[in-house]
Amino acid sequence: MNYRRLAYITKAEEKIKNIKEAMEVFENWTAELEKNKEGTQKKTVKKDKEDSNGDAKDDSDSDVDMEESKEKKVKKELPPDTVPGLGFKDKEATDNTLKELEGRDPDYQKLAVRGLIGRAKRVLTCTRDETKIANIKESISIFEKFLDDFETLHLSKQNNPYLPLGIVRTCLRLAGDNVTDQQKSFIDAYSSVNGEYKRLRTVLEKDDGKSWDIVRNAALKDLKEKYVDAKLYKENDEPTNEHLELLLWAYSPDAARVKKVIPDTKSEEEAPKAKEKKHNDTDRKRRHSDEESPSKKKKE
Repeated sequence: MNYRRLAYITKAEEKIKNIKEAMEVFENWTAELEKNKEGTQKKTVKKDKEDSNGDAKDDSDSDVDMEESKEKKVKKELPPDTVPGLGFKDKEATDNTLKELEGRDPDYQKLAVRGLIGRAKRVLTCTRDETKIANIKESISIFEKFLDDFETLHLSKQNNPYLPLGIVRTCLRLAGDNVTDQQKSFIDAYSSVNGEYKRLRTVLEKDDGKSWDIVRNAALKDLKEKYVDAKLYKENDEPTNEHLELLLWAYSPDAARVKKVIPDTKSEEEAPKAKEKKHNDTDRKRRHSDEESPSKKKKE
C-alpha cells in the first residue's frame, strides 16, 4: 500500500495522523533492520579474521599456558600462609591468640589482630546471647589495647623484611663453609615454599617445633644487636662475613643495595624454566612485531 498517496487524498485529520504514525513506525523498523544486518556482517568478518590469526600461531602459547597451569597447581599444595587457631570467643581464646602471635613478624601481628577485631564486630551484630556479647566485647577491648601498645612501642620498626630466595641462594654460595646447620635448614624451608615467606608461618622447625618465621626473628634479634655497627660491604661490593650472617636469614639492613649488587641465583629446576620462559616471551614479541609490521601489511 502507498501510504504517502493515501495520506494525501485523505481529508480526515485523524486518519492523516494515524497514517503518518504508521509510516514513521515502518520507516524506523526498516532502518533498524538494515542496521542489524550491517552489524552481523561486521561481526562475521571480525570473527573470520581472528580465526585466521589464531590459526597462524604455533603451539608455543598453549605450551606456556599449560606450564602456568601446572605452577598454579603446585601452589595449591604449598602450606597455608595464615596462622591457624586464632580466635576471640572469650578472654581465654583471645589470650591464646596473642600468645600464638608472639615472636612473629610485627606487621603480621598487627594485621591479624585488626582482622580479628573486624570479625568480632561483625559477629556482635548477629549475636543475641548476652554472655557471648560480653565475652566478645572483652576480647575486642584486649585486642584494641594490644594495638595501642603496638603503636606506642613502635613495634613496626622491628619488622625484618625478607630478601628474595634467589639472593639468599647466592649468599649461601658466597658463605662457603661458614653456614650453620640452622641457617641451612632455614634456607631449605624457604626453598620448600618457593620463596613465599608468608608460608613459613606454618612450616615448623624440626628441633623445637616452632614455625620458621619465629625462629628467624629470634635469630635476627641477636645478630642485629651483635652487628649493629658492623661494616656491611667489602671494597668490591661483596658482603662482609658479618653481613652474610644476616643475609643467610634472608635479611639485610640495606636491602635496596643488596638487590643491586648481589645477583639472583635460580634453583636447578627454575633455571631451565626461566630460560624457556625468556625464549617464549622473546618469540611472542617477535611474532607480534612481525604481525604489526607496516611493510608486511603493505605486502598483504
